Amino acid sequence: MRRSVGEKKAAELSAANNRTPSASAWGRFFAARRAGLVAAIRFAARAACRYRGILRRSPGVPNSSSDSEVRRYGPRALALGVLKMPSDSEVRRYGSRALALGVLLAALGAANSVAWAQAPAAVRDDENRRIDVFQKAARAVVCIFGTPERGGGGSGVVIDRAGYGLTNFHVVQEFVETRHGYGGLADGKLYRLTVLGIDPGGDVVLFKLDGRESFDFAPLANSDELRVGDWVAAMGNPFLVAEDFSPTITLGIVSGLHRYQEGQGNLLEYADCIQVSTSINPGNSGGPLFDMQGRVLGINGRASFEERGRVNVGLGYAVTANQIRRFLPGFFAGRLMYHGTLGATVQQLGDDLVFNAIQGLSPADKAGIALGDKLIAVGGRRMRTPNDFNNAIAILPAEWPVSLTVLHDGKERQIAARLERLSLRLPMSYLPDLEINQRELARFFDAATRRERPGSAQSADWSVEWRQDAANAAARELHLRIDLTAAGESQTPADICPDAPEAAEAWMEWRLLTRPLLGARTFDPDWELIGGDEREGRIICVAERRLPGEQKVRWCFDLGTHELAAVEFLEKGEKRRAVWTASDPAPMGGLRWPAKWRREAADGTAALLRVENLALANGAAASKPVQDAGTVSP
Repeated sequence: MRRSVGEKKAAELSAANNRTPSASAWGRFFAARRAGLVAAIRFAARAACRYRGILRRSPGVPNSSSDSEVRRYGPRALALGVLKMPSDSEVRRYGSRALALGVLLAALGAANSVAWAQAPAAVRDDENRRIDVFQKAARAVVCIFGTPERGGGGSGVVIDRAGYGLTNFHVVQEFVETRHGYGGLADGKLYRLTVLGIDPGGDVVLFKLDGRESFDFAPLANSDELRVGDWVAAMGNPFLVAEDFSPTITLGIVSGLHRYQEGQGNLLEYADCIQVSTSINPGNSGGPLFDMQGRVLGINGRASFEERGRVNVGLGYAVTANQIRRFLPGFFAGRLMYHGTLGATVQQLGDDLVFNAIQGLSPADKAGIALGDKLIAVGGRRMRTPNDFNNAIAILPAEWPVSLTVLHDGKERQIAARLERLSLRLPMSYLPDLEINQRELARFFDAATRRERPGSAQSADWSVEWRQDAANAAARELHLRIDLTAAGESQTPADICPDAPEAAEAWMEWRLLTRPLLGARTFDPDWELIGGDEREGRIICVAERRLPGEQKVRWCFDLGTHELAAVEFLEKGEKRRAVWTASDPAPMGGLRWPAKWRREAADGTAALLRVENLALANGAAASKPVQDAGTVSP
C-alpha cells in the first residue's frame, strides 16, 4: 500500500532521531502539515488558472474548517469555501493573480485544519495542557489603577490566597503616599488594594487585595533554575486594553540571564535580571513572567524601545523571583526596603578579579578584605567579571549576610559579612504602618502553631520536669510548676532552687518564648515585625519584643513554611545570651508545636528539651516538656 507524503516524512523523521514520544508526535504533525501545504499550493495554482473569474462558493460547502467538515468535504472543498471568494467586479479589476492568491490563502488555511485534525493525541494533549495552565494563571493577574475610575495603570500578580501580590514601584508611585489603589481581576471585579512594603531601588512592591476570603494565586518559582531558551509567558494589561480586566498574554523565550539595567540615583535598578523575548509594553509593568507550569519567575518592569517611539523591539527585563523572595520579610512588615553594599569594588586583571577600592569602616573593611585580594566567589557563585560581582551584591537587602571566598597572600579564605545600607533618594518618607505591622505579626504567630483564630487563654497549667546533670556530682532534679493566667501572664514559680540560677533563667526564657504562641496576645508598641534574615540557606521573618534594660526577644519564622525556627534572647548592645532552636513540629492538642528544643547559652553549653504532650485546657494550651539530656557540648 502506498503511503502519503506526510506519512513518509514522519517515518523519515522518526528514523533519523531517537526522540521521545511527544517529540515524535510533533514531528509527525509537522510532516503532515508540510505535505498538506504542498498539496494545497498545487491545487490553488490549478484552480486559479482553470476557474478564473467564475469561482463561487458551491452550495453545501462549509464556511469553516472544523474536524467533522474536514472529514466530510476534504481539503479541496474547504479551500474553496473557507474564505469569501472574490466578486465578478473584483476579478475583472485585479485579475487572476489576486484570485489565485485568495484561493491559495483559503487552501493554506484548509491544509492547516487538515493537519491539526490528523495530529497525534500527544500534540493535542500538550496544547490543551498549556491552555489550561495559562487560563488558571490568568486568574491571578491584576490590572492596577490609582482610582476606581481607572486612573493610571499597570499590572501585578497575586502570590498568596490571602490576596498578597507583587507589582513594580513605578506602577504605584503616584498613590504610594496614600497606600491605597485598586486592582481588577479576570472575574471582572475591582478590589481595594493596599500597598505594604516597597523597594524603590529594585522597583518592586508588595500589596494586598481585600474583598474576598480567598484569591486565585500563582506561586513563586525558583528563578535560579532558568536556562537561556526556556519558554516563558508574560501577562498583563499593555496599553490598558483589558476593559474586562482579562490579561493579555505573550509567549517567548528567555533570551538572556544575569543582565544589568542601570537605574538613576540607586532607584529602579535591575540587577541580575532576566531578559526575555516576550512583548513587554507600557502597561505590562508589574505583571508576572510565568514558566510553563504557571509559576512566577519574575516581575516584568523594563523593556528596550526604539529611540523615536514606544515600540517594543523584543528586549524585556524582569526582576527575578529569588531576589524578591529575600525582600518579602521586610515587605510583610510594611517597610521601605534598602539594598545592600559591601563598600568595595573590583577590577579585572587578566583572568582575576581583584579588590581595587575599599571604603573605611565598610563591611568589606571590617571583614578583613585587603586591597589586592582576589575575589573567587560570592555565596558559592563563581565570579568572573566585575558585572558578576555587582549583580551578586545588588540583589541583596541591607543587613543581609553574605559569604565571600577570597585569595589572600596565596591562601584561600572564607569571609562572612553583613551588607550596609545603600543610600536612597526619595521625595517622600515611608514609615511602617503600625496597624499593618502588628496584623502581620499576629499572622505569623498564628501560622506557626496553625491556630485558626487568636483565642483568649483560660486557666492552663504547665508542668515541667527539668533534669540537669551537675559536673562531678550526683544528678539532681528540679521540679518547676507555673500557671498561665487568663490574661496570658505567667505566675512566678515558687519552688525554683536558689542554687540553680541557670535553670531559673532557662525557665523564664521558656515562659517568654511560649506565651505569645499559646496564650492570649496583645501587641503594644514594644512589639514589631522587623524584617528578614538568611540562616543556613533558609529565609526567615523576624518578630521582636523589646524588654526593659534594652533586652530583646526575637522569634524567627521560616518564610516558606511559617514554622518557628528559633527564638533569640539578647542583652544590652544586642549581645546574644541564649538561642532556643525548634525542630520536629508535630500536631499536639489541636496545634502544631515543635517536639524538640535546643537551648544554647552564650558560654557554649547547651541543653535539649523534648515536649511529650501539649494538651488544651479550657481552650488554652498546656504542655509537659521533659529534658532528655543533660548539659551537652554545642
